[in-house]
Amino acid sequence: MEFASPPPPSIALERREDGSIIARSPLPLGPVPQSLAHLFDEQAARAPDAVFMRQRAANGGWRSIGYGEARRAADGLAQWLIDRGLGFGDTVSFLSEPSIEHGIAAIGVQRSGAAIAPVSVAYSLLSQDHAQLHQCVSVVGAKVVIVDDAERYAAALRAVAPLGVTIVAASGRVDGLDIVPWAEVIATAPRHGVTERMNAIRPDHIARIIYTSGSTGSPKATPQPHANLNITIAQNRALGLLDFGGEAPQILEAMPFSHIMAGNFNFNNTIAAGGTVWIDDGKPTPELFGRTIANLRDVAPSYFITVPLGYTMLCQALEADAQLNRHFFSRLKFLGFGGAVLSEDVRDRLIALSIEARGAAVPIFSFYGATEYLFGTLKYWAGGGTDVIGLPLPATDLKLVPTGDRYELRVKGPTLMPRSGYIGAPAASASLFDEEGYFHTGDAVRFADPDEPRAGLVFAGRLSEDFKLDSGTYVTVEALRQALLAACGDLVSEAVVCGLNQPYPAALLWLKNPGAAVGARERIADAIRAFNRTQGGTARRIGAALILDEPASFEAGEITVKGNIAQRVVRERRARDVARLYADAPDDAVMLFDDAGQPAPKTVAAR
Repeated sequence: MEFASPPPPSIALERREDGSIIARSPLPLGPVPQSLAHLFDEQAARAPDAVFMRQRAANGGWRSIGYGEARRAADGLAQWLIDRGLGFGDTVSFLSEPSIEHGIAAIGVQRSGAAIAPVSVAYSLLSQDHAQLHQCVSVVGAKVVIVDDAERYAAALRAVAPLGVTIVAASGRVDGLDIVPWAEVIATAPRHGVTERMNAIRPDHIARIIYTSGSTGSPKATPQPHANLNITIAQNRALGLLDFGGEAPQILEAMPFSHIMAGNFNFNNTIAAGGTVWIDDGKPTPELFGRTIANLRDVAPSYFITVPLGYTMLCQALEADAQLNRHFFSRLKFLGFGGAVLSEDVRDRLIALSIEARGAAVPIFSFYGATEYLFGTLKYWAGGGTDVIGLPLPATDLKLVPTGDRYELRVKGPTLMPRSGYIGAPAASASLFDEEGYFHTGDAVRFADPDEPRAGLVFAGRLSEDFKLDSGTYVTVEALRQALLAACGDLVSEAVVCGLNQPYPAALLWLKNPGAAVGARERIADAIRAFNRTQGGTARRIGAALILDEPASFEAGEITVKGNIAQRVVRERRARDVARLYADAPDDAVMLFDDAGQPAPKTVAAR
């Protein structure tokens, strides 16, 4: 299949006297829709029988819904909400995974004028006290809560019921709770009120509320006006990412709608292109990735986006099955990733697999963004390193403020959250923006090639996670963490870098195979010694390491809803373990290393 190529990478720079740089894209925006709900109507009118979403049924087959039928259901939901007094300024929370019902709700709630707030499933199903769920629902003043399966979410529903919400469920009942059946809601006959509400939608009305992942504290409710969603679609049109050679795109969606990649990029863009969202009941985990592979045998995606770990698993499956490999790449326009760096080995394997499948390499794009401003940069061209996060999108301005040998990254543009900040969190919102209205991302970047800005920007760590040693030397935590994990290979699943005001960096480690702790310890020690010998400077050498027995806790905030480790939270919660790394007489569990990369004495570490 022939696709129109994205434009070549381009950037315009404004260098200021204070050393800061304003970076912009010279590309114009594509057409901007009035709202996602209006765009959905256009697709429903153009091709009412075209499939909007597919989802696995109980019998193992696929159940589906067309654009026309989905629009009728969304109108029913909108009218039901309007009849209950909901409209602009009101919020509906959705607690479940991606589903056909969730897709209808995302459109129907917006048609009523209200905003939809998808809440991470982890807060409902993994939490024991449901404190974060309660916060997410209460802070936005949600009047309605929707779930797919009331029985599965019974504990979560009991936790939010005291807030006075009306509960809607696609199936199931819970003793003691009044639950409105989903089928009854969407069967509501729409009247002229729905059309009036849609015609009254303004760009600054809130369409969706997405919660931050919790990596920097409790999840915060981030309002996303209709303009934000519309401009994101226009940006992708400008880059040619919605051109699929005249074919309706097919995507397999495993990510939750509570994240911007699934809830904003994939969902909105698929609607804009008149495509189909296939719900993937698998995940990039050893236990569930087999389901993803089974689903990929049924759908050849038009593009595919997952985390780097998912691509490692995908390579293994495609290398073992030539027929699946040909099927997977048969209509693929691009691969995409975000959230972490894709290893060069996995990139090379993906390229080789695509060449084997269809004689040409499929481009691999990287995405960089955040809940507060959606997508700031995108690497939309082939080539370059896997650490490149791209260039600014059309209409998005970046301010690069020098900090050492890096730049602090700030973002401004029409996809940025309102200046009012997070909902119900004035203290957390007070310092979000600088004097020019740029959002402080807290991230650092570098130019991949200082002499050629079009080569893109490279992510260079979280400034809030970096620290100084007692010598005044900065430790760039993310770069050191990534390098350490690479050095430890398949032994270590995650590392937390410590060392604020200490003489050397140290690490708290979790094993990939906790049952092999005895044999793994010496192999990890050897790996760290070899790693230290290749590093120049104390800020890049690990002086001590400790393997943790207790898994990271989601309940305590050590794991974010994206599955990432919250470095600061771990260091604070496990302050005793951090102290063990720097004790005058460390216990036997602590591995110590001297500057030459050799084992240090078991008393005071030689430095």
